[in-house]
Amino acid sequence: RLAALLLALAVVLGTMAGCGSSTGDSSAPSGAAPGEKTKVTFWHVYSENFGATFISDMIEKFNAAHNDIEVVGVYNADMYPGLMTNLQAEVASGDYPSICMIGYNYLNYFAGNFEYQDIKTMDKDGWLDATFLPNILSLAQADGAQLGVPMSISTPILYYNADLFEQAGIEKAPATWAEVKEDALKIKNTTGKYGFYMQEYADNWAVQGLLESNGAHMLTDGVATFASPEAAEAYQLLADMVITDKSALHVAADEGIAAFSSGEVGMLLGTSAKIGTITDSAAFTLKGTTFPGFAGKEIRVPAGGNFLAITARDEKEQQAALEFIKFVMEPENLSIWSTGMGYLPPRQDVSEELTKQLTEGTVAELWQAAYSQMANIYSWVSYPGDVGTFAEQLFADTRDQILGGNQAPLPALQAAEDQLNARLGK
Repeated sequence: RLAALLLALAVVLGTMAGCGSSTGDSSAPSGAAPGEKTKVTFWHVYSENFGATFISDMIEKFNAAHNDIEVVGVYNADMYPGLMTNLQAEVASGDYPSICMIGYNYLNYFAGNFEYQDIKTMDKDGWLDATFLPNILSLAQADGAQLGVPMSISTPILYYNADLFEQAGIEKAPATWAEVKEDALKIKNTTGKYGFYMQEYADNWAVQGLLESNGAHMLTDGVATFASPEAAEAYQLLADMVITDKSALHVAADEGIAAFSSGEVGMLLGTSAKIGTITDSAAFTLKGTTFPGFAGKEIRVPAGGNFLAITARDEKEQQAALEFIKFVMEPENLSIWSTGMGYLPPRQDVSEELTKQLTEGTVAELWQAAYSQMANIYSWVSYPGDVGTFAEQLFADTRDQILGGNQAPLPALQAAEDQLNARLGK
C-alpha cells in the first residue's frame, strides 16, 4: 500500500536535492588511492520487519553511485540497548564500526564512554548549518560537541482499530487517559478482546510520556525525581487497566504490536516509526490520533529516534562515513525513509513538503498525528556517564514489577529512584 505513495514522493522530493547539499558524485574521499574501495560499516537497529528494507535500499543505492566506497549494514538486535552493549564489546576488542546509530536517550552515555568524531569539526563547507535548524542539531549535541547528525525523530501516537470501536459503540478517538481507560474496558466487555496496549521495549520512552504528561519529572538538575504522586497516579491508571480491568496487555513489544495488528487489541500506544509496518499489516480499518493527555495538564511527548555518529578511527574511513551520512540526508532519500517508517524528517524543507503531500489515506492521517505533536516534544531523558544502560534496564524492570502486580507504583518508583540516584552519586 505504501509503494505508490513512496514513488510519488520520491519524484516530488527528488527535485529538491539541488536545494540542499548533494553528495551523489563518486569522487574519492581525500587520500583514497585510485581503484581502492573504502569500507564503511554502518551499525543500525532495524530488523527485517521494521525498516531493514529501507536501510538496505539506501546502502545499495549509495554503493551503486560510488566506486570508491562500500557501505556494509550491520543489524543490532534489541534496539538501542542492544547496540550499546555490542558497541562496548566491540570497543573492548579494539575495533570500532564506522557509523553507529545512537538513540537519543543514550546521548550522554555515548558521549562519556566512547570515542567519536565531532561532525562540526569535519564540516568544512557549512553543510550542517545550511541543512538543519539549530534545535534539530541540538538533539545530537553534548559537552559542546556535535556527536552526530539526527536521522530520525519519532513521537508516540495512538493507533486504534476503528472496527472494534464501532462494535463497542465508541464514536470518537480518546483524547485523555481517562477516556483511554474507559474505552479499553468497553472494548473488552463488548468484544472480549483487549482494549489497549502500550509498547514495552527495554526502555522508558513511552512511560516517560505517560508520567510527565501528568506533571511528573524524570530528572531535575541531574537528580532522578520520578518517584512522585503524579508519576504514581499515572502509572496506577495503566496498572489498573492491566491488573484490575484486564483490558490491557502487558507483554513484550513485538508480541503486543503483533496482537494489535492482527485485530486482537483495540488501541496501541506506540512509536510513529511503526506507521509503515502497522499500515501494511493491519487486518482492519486503521485510524490514529495524538498522544492522550490528563485533564488540565500539558501533554509532554518524548522525542524518540536516533542520530548517526561517526566512530571510525581512520581518517579516510571517517570522510567516507560522512559522505554516506550526507547521502542519507538528501531530500529524496530522507523522504522515502521518513514516510515509509513514520519518522519526522530532521530537515525542515522535507517535513514541509511531506506535510503538503500527505493529505489523504491512512498513512497521511497517522503521519499528520505525529507531525502535529512537534510543539509538545521534549527530550528523551539521557542519563550521564556510565548510567545510561543501567537506567533503561532499571525502568524496564520497574515497569514489570508494577504491571506484573508485584509492587504498587509509588514504592516501586521510589526504589528505582533511590538506586538510580545512588549510581548518579546524588
